[in-house]
Amino acid sequence: MTAMEKFAGWGLHFHKPSDEQVTLPADITLVSSEELGLLFTKLTSWTDYINSQLTMAQLEERAAQKKLDFLENTMLVRRMGAQVKGERVTAVKAEIAVSPEVVELDNDYEEKYAYRKLVEMLLTNHERDLQLVSREITRRNNNKREYL
Repeated sequence: MTAMEKFAGWGLHFHKPSDEQVTLPADITLVSSEELGLLFTKLTSWTDYINSQLTMAQLEERAAQKKLDFLENTMLVRRMGAQVKGERVTAVKAEIAVSPEVVELDNDYEEKYAYRKLVEMLLTNHERDLQLVSREITRRNNNKREYL
């Protein structure tokens, strides 16, 4: 069962924003204040959603790593029993590493790891854009106060 299915079973749902993902204009100083506020709102909702996706990706990655570790350790114990000796352990670990079941779980883990890294990058980009828009809103508010 995936993290998303577990969350849904617990009554937690992470709704994807209905708007398209936000792309900032080349120069946000040319955007009207109303549009800037809308950009901020959209960026916030997308950042929240991507953050939830990152958490799920981290949980999926951890579950995949635990499955892989468990299988490798189980296979090692079955093969070695109590006869733990240096070179023999290395040889058995090498045999286990190329086992089709281990390779399959390792590939699954690597896929989840890569997905998590991509979601982290996307979240970092959105957080940076959100900070940029926030600074522009602050700058405009400060400029208005100077004229009052």
